[in-house]
Amino acid sequence: MAADVHDHVFVTNSGDNTVSVIDAGTNTVTATINVGLRPESVATDPQFGVYVANGGIGTVSVIGRLNTVIATLNVGGPPSVFDPPSRVVGMAVDHLLSRAYVTSRSHHRVATIGISSDPPTVAHDFIDVQGPLGVAVDSRNHRLYVTQPDFNTVSVIDAATHGVIATIPVRQHPTGIAVDARSHRVYVANSGFKTVSVIDSVTGGAAEIDVGVRPIGVAVDSRGDAYVTISDGSVKVIDSRFNSVSATIPVGSQPEGVAFEPHSNRVYVANRGDGTVSAIDLARG
Repeated sequence: MAADVHDHVFVTNSGDNTVSVIDAGTNTVTATINVGLRPESVATDPQFGVYVANGGIGTVSVIGRLNTVIATLNVGGPPSVFDPPSRVVGMAVDHLLSRAYVTSRSHHRVATIGISSDPPTVAHDFIDVQGPLGVAVDSRNHRLYVTQPDFNTVSVIDAATHGVIATIPVRQHPTGIAVDARSHRVYVANSGFKTVSVIDSVTGGAAEIDVGVRPIGVAVDSRGDAYVTISDGSVKVIDSRFNSVSATIPVGSQPEGVAFEPHSNRVYVANRGDGTVSAIDLARG
């Protein structure tokens, strides 16, 4: 899931190869957009559009302002018997650099897309990262944080050099990841364990917060608090002041994706098990 600056929330529907658009003002689905095979993740840019990683075919769909696909980018190379399509899974955008990043699990790399060009272009200098999954951008220092579930690590990439500058150990099978640039914190959901790792982006140190079995996705609100989807049908709220769980909120079945929409002050949760989206109103507590 991802939110844009126009009160819209975008939800990937991997079962029917579409993206749903939710109006945060009315909490209604206003559009359903056909994209590529098995969309896995989505990221938005306030100027250049919406980017969808199609995990089944190794492409990125670019959605324009009229909620139509305006470009389809091949980020995995031509498929063949010896070189199957890249399984792209994670998307993130750095608006200030006019770049989008997409992770490829099968090809062990992160691709860079120049989003300011028309049409957007895929850079040829891929960033080598073993088994990448989730990706998040620190827009203040232009670093990427990439989860590596097969190695229980997070790689830190310098966007200027396209090089891995640090590898930080976390807990088992890290998946979802979110950055709060103001507090210099990176939240990592360790889906193979029961914790969220909180990485200090200055020192590289990591603390552990017990949130319950199988945390999957994580998002950060405007105050810096984190919201973590748990496979038991709940969202755990991490109070950034105390680095501890302050609330447990029941949502739908098997929640995974999560996004914060700032204008409505709501957190949206995609529930894979029952095909619903839960909206959490932060103003009401």
